[in-house]
Amino acid sequence: MKTNRTYIGIDLGGTSVKGGLVGPGRILHEETILLHRQGTTGDIYEQICRLIDSLWTMDVKGIGFAVPALINFGTGVIYGLNNIPQLDDFPLREKLTERYGVPVLLQNDANCFVLGEKYFGSAMEYEDVVGLITGTGVGAGLFINNRLYSGVNCGAGEFGMIPYKDKDFESYCSGKFFVEQYFMAGEEMAVQAAEGDNRAQEAFDSYGKHLAELLKLICYALDPAMIVIGGSVSRSFALYEHTMRKGMESFYFPTEKKIRIVPSEMQDVAIYGAAGLFYTH
Repeated sequence: MKTNRTYIGIDLGGTSVKGGLVGPGRILHEETILLHRQGTTGDIYEQICRLIDSLWTMDVKGIGFAVPALINFGTGVIYGLNNIPQLDDFPLREKLTERYGVPVLLQNDANCFVLGEKYFGSAMEYEDVVGLITGTGVGAGLFINNRLYSGVNCGAGEFGMIPYKDKDFESYCSGKFFVEQYFMAGEEMAVQAAEGDNRAQEAFDSYGKHLAELLKLICYALDPAMIVIGGSVSRSFALYEHTMRKGMESFYFPTEKKIRIVPSEMQDVAIYGAAGLFYTH
């Protein structure tokens, strides 16, 4: 494990790109740029390179990318990048490897989330961890038997797509739940709940019950030692923790080693996780 080296981690978002120079245990330097979303493929590529240039030192041993898309690991090509379609089918890994002369690794954002928690966060002591992102959608990174598992199509962990009730788990365990069921953003409801609004608190109580069903499914399928919950909805963990844990009481395995379920407390976890891609190689 190459934990004593320096890497650049890049979090490729829909409107901006954040990058960090990651040394042993911490980010040494960080930069963010706003993307020219109407620009050409070449324009966006050069913006990414300028960000890397601003972080570059001669000590950098590799560049890792967290991307909200699918990846062809054989060719290093990204596809399904809805917010930046200019980079679809663009050989990003090949171009950057030629330009900087160091290895370049790509991985989806959920997998980078779990790697960030594993190598830099609350999951460091565990070999079997699920990093569940609950934001605009629901997806998970799987770190099983002390290694990342991505699946053949980089689609392992897409638990939100599994049918649940009249729709799927994403409709009940992401921010969509509050919009579709209560016609209000989860962030707004969290403010109201914190102010004592009963309807808002009932919404989070209901959300916690649905999330418990998803967590039990994950536990039955993978039996991890730990689940770390991230994403925008996880910031309201205190509002739904009680009903979530109450719902987990029906989990069948009555073992002494309880599965640990906690919210993420990391800042810039995707940057850390992108650098952590090199720790698995």
